[in-house]
Amino acid sequence: MPRTSRWIAGTLTLVSLASLVMVGASPEAATADDYKEICAGPVAELKAVHEKISAHNARQAPGGVSTDASAVASYNAEAETLRFQQNQAFARLMACERAFDRMKANHPLSTVVTPSPADLSKIAAAVSRLTDEEKRAGARWNPKTYDFLNYGTGKRGMTKRVDRAPADLRKTSPTIYAVYKALDKSRPRVPSTAYLQGVQAPKIGSSDPAYQGRRINSVAFDHIIPLRRLVVLPNFPKLTPRNMYIVANSPANTQWLSGSANSSKLSGSSAFISGADPAWIQAQAKLREKTEMEVQELIDALLKSQRA
Repeated sequence: MPRTSRWIAGTLTLVSLASLVMVGASPEAATADDYKEICAGPVAELKAVHEKISAHNARQAPGGVSTDASAVASYNAEAETLRFQQNQAFARLMACERAFDRMKANHPLSTVVTPSPADLSKIAAAVSRLTDEEKRAGARWNPKTYDFLNYGTGKRGMTKRVDRAPADLRKTSPTIYAVYKALDKSRPRVPSTAYLQGVQAPKIGSSDPAYQGRRINSVAFDHIIPLRRLVVLPNFPKLTPRNMYIVANSPANTQWLSGSANSSKLSGSSAFISGADPAWIQAQAKLREKTEMEVQELIDALLKSQRA
């Protein structure tokens, strides 16, 4: 289904006038506030192009057509440059919106959280130390060796436990580790009324699904893909600091856990918690598998929304 202009901020068009190529801007469309916030980078880029186009148009005298061939060529060349910039900015905004349209479809009750200026500054400081080589090769330090649980006759769990003790990034890549720490220190404060994976936080005193016979005495906001693993997923190190935060704390990658289950998982996956109910662990493993696909799709889509 084609997108309507109401989702696009500052949609721009090019029109012809006599011998000059004029660049006209339509009134700003009614972009939804959530997209203005979530896709702030592409929105700002498109608005910047709009301002350039306004300045371009202002240099043409009302009702006048220049007879100076050099002036006409220069004006037209600038218009073509603006056309290209407009198309690029528009494509990036559409890529961002498509990414979050899909997320909203998968998690209709959830809200996408965006970083505060202080959190963004913290992450940006860490990201600024990454080299281009580290951004391109981020996944090599912790290759995907995750084995999902497969219960049944002769299969009493997993054969590998790499997520119980994630690779020590402090040794393999101190700069990637710094990004992890910045994200870890920038965890959002999410109210218990927020929906994560379609449910609100469990009530204190209710049964703990992770441990049969236990009651919940606290609840925790949990990253399904641990942040230590997330920072080395393919293309994640290439994201902007803002997009890193959005992906890390996205509806796809977050859930509510009991405080006991969250403490047991440490910085690994909840699918490896010792002593938990086998059926719950298996469900967590399946959730982790689904999440990894969703998050990778989001990373790749947001990468397309960024300026090269």
